Amino acid sequence: MNVLITGGTGFIGALLTRKRVLQGDRVIVFDVAPNLSRVADVAHDVTIIQGNVAYFSEVCNVVRDHHIDLILHLGSMLSAPSDANPWAAFQVNVIGSVNVLEAARMFGSPPVVFTSTIATFGLDTSSVATDATVQHPTTMYGCGKADIENLGRFYRSRFGLDFRCVRFPSVIGPGAKVRHVSQYNAWMIEYPLRGKPFECFVTEGTKMPTMYFKDAANAVEAIAAAPAEAIKTVNYNVAGITPTTTAKDVENAVRRRVPDARITYVPDPLIMEYYKTFSLETLDDSRAREEWGWCPAFPDLDTVLLDFQAELAEHPEWERSLPISKASARPRAGR
Repeated sequence: MNVLITGGTGFIGALLTRKRVLQGDRVIVFDVAPNLSRVADVAHDVTIIQGNVAYFSEVCNVVRDHHIDLILHLGSMLSAPSDANPWAAFQVNVIGSVNVLEAARMFGSPPVVFTSTIATFGLDTSSVATDATVQHPTTMYGCGKADIENLGRFYRSRFGLDFRCVRFPSVIGPGAKVRHVSQYNAWMIEYPLRGKPFECFVTEGTKMPTMYFKDAANAVEAIAAAPAEAIKTVNYNVAGITPTTTAKDVENAVRRRVPDARITYVPDPLIMEYYKTFSLETLDDSRAREEWGWCPAFPDLDTVLLDFQAELAEHPEWERSLPISKASARPRAGR
């Protein structure tokens, strides 16, 4: 099978690239800035094309020239950069995704798996969001993803394109370097496991639904493999760690492995302002479970921590990208 993975050297995309190569597929990675270090072990078996999904001709060329059988569309601007530059985010996340849908429609109609986000929920969302919950996103990132969820459904009904989508909670894992409102979950694990202090920028009781990055890749694989007749809801919530944990829950789990972990709390007023209007605690993924058998492999913090530690041991080079925590930079008492 010829599989196109946009963003195929990114945080989740690299896992999918590796999985597909090991399964024997011919993998074509389309990435605006390929990070070959994340796929170094299989890079010689991958066709890597540097390109931008915002350019229609580039997307058409790769789909046409490589006779694509399946598209895993992960390439996008992330949440913080999208809000910082909404004009670029529109070109990449919205126009770029439409380009992918159009190229698929024009050249063989391969199935398209799209990755969406919990950020499509916003105003008026209660503590539980189902696949039928009304989406009122408040961020540029969430607006763009919600737009493509709806356009994908349109392409499915109007053109018969096999569009299917998974809607992630906040995805955590080792090696992430961009600070955003929920990044404390991953860094509160990674810093202590590396023997470094961490200053948490939210309060102890702050909550955000999360999913381990390997489960995010697992969800993409699972929905891609599902038979066409199983895909009824089309755009699906997929949950990871349940129930949703507080920052203090994460700290306690870390201390079970690293008893002398140096973790402090200095809430960032701007980030806490965001959490004042964020009430979503549970992504109800019952439809994904019922329709195509979704089940997370990393459903709790202890399971995540065990694998997180193994990944850090296997990839010591990721430490170079870890930002300096304010706790590391601050002089200790008595000095």
